[in-house]
Amino acid sequence: MPELHRHRLAHLAGALLTLLAATDALLAQAVPQAVYPLATNLVDTTGNYGPISLLATSTPVSPPANGVCVNGVYLPAPTGQDVRTPLIGSLTPTDFELRLDFRVAAFPSNGTAPVIMAGTGARWIGIHVQPNGVLGVKYNNSVLVWSTRTVVLGTWYSAVVKHETGILQLMLDGQLILQHAVPPLNTGGEFTFTTNDYSLGRNHNGCLRNLVIANNTTLAGAFPYGTGCQGIVLAANGVPVVGNSAFELVLSNLPGVQSFALLALGSAVVNPGLDLTGIGMAGCRSFTNLDVGLLGPVVGSAGTVTFAFPIPASPSLSGLTAATQGVGFTNFTSLGLSASNGVRLVIAN
Repeated sequence: MPELHRHRLAHLAGALLTLLAATDALLAQAVPQAVYPLATNLVDTTGNYGPISLLATSTPVSPPANGVCVNGVYLPAPTGQDVRTPLIGSLTPTDFELRLDFRVAAFPSNGTAPVIMAGTGARWIGIHVQPNGVLGVKYNNSVLVWSTRTVVLGTWYSAVVKHETGILQLMLDGQLILQHAVPPLNTGGEFTFTTNDYSLGRNHNGCLRNLVIANNTTLAGAFPYGTGCQGIVLAANGVPVVGNSAFELVLSNLPGVQSFALLALGSAVVNPGLDLTGIGMAGCRSFTNLDVGLLGPVVGSAGTVTFAFPIPASPSLSGLTAATQGVGFTNFTSLGLSASNGVRLVIAN
C-alpha cells in the first residue's frame, strides 16, 4: 500500500475511534481503592486507607522523596527493610489492577527477586525480576511466568498488573508484555502489598512510587465472533493497547490476485448477526451495528487486505469497545460483496 494512502487511512481510523468514544461504548473505568504517590509522604490520597508503613529491623527506610527506596535486604535480617500497605479490604481479587512506577538498583545474583508482592503469607500475585533484568509475574506462592522484556538498572518504569476472570496481563510503559491464563488466585484474604517476598526471603532492591490499587480493570484484546461467508476471516495483528501505533486488522482468504475491502466499525456487537440475503449477500451476516462508519476501500494482494488501525495515545480511550467486520469485493454474491466474521476490540491502557 502506498505510504501516503496508509497514513490517510490510519488518520481516519483515529478519527473513527474518537467518534466512537462519544457513543457510550465505554466500559466502566477502573476504580482506585488506594493511591499512594509516595512523593513527599505516605498518605493514601483517596482517604480510604491509612498510610504505607516503612518497616525496618535496624536500618530505617528513608522518608519519601519522589518515591521510597529499600535496600534489598529481607526484613527479618539484621538490616532488613519493607514498604507495606495496609490491608486493602475492598479489593476484588477477580477483577483488579495494580499500578506502580519502579526502579531497580541491583538485580538478584541468582534466582529471582520481587519488585512488589501481594500478601505476606499467601504471596498470591506480584512482579518479579531475574538476574538478567527479565520481568515477570509470580502468583499462587510459587508459579512464575516471564515476559521477554528486560529492564535496566537505575531507570524508572511504569508497570501494570491486571487480573480479570482468570486472565493475567503485565504491561510495561504502556506496552503489553505478558498475558497468561491463571487458575483461581489463592489470596488467603491477604490484601496487603509489600516489597518483600516472604516465601523466598528476598526484598526489592530499588524504589517505588505512584502505587495505585484499583478494582474493575479492563483487559485489552481483540475477540473474534461469528463466522464469515465464503471463508473470509478478519483477525487482529497486535493488541489494542492505548498508544499502539502499529495495531492492525487483517482480512484474509479473499479471491483474486489484487483484493479490495472495507472495514465496518460499530459501537455494538450484533451476534448471531443480521442475515444479509435480502440485499444480495446470500450466506453473509452483519456482525456490527455499523453506527460509526466504514474505513477504506483498502487495496491488498494475494487475498489479504491489511487495515492500519493505530490506537492514539489518549488515556480517554481506555475502556472503549468497538465491533469490527471486514467486507470484501468478491464475485461470490450478487451484490459483489462478502462479509467476514466480527472482531470485538477492547482498548485499554
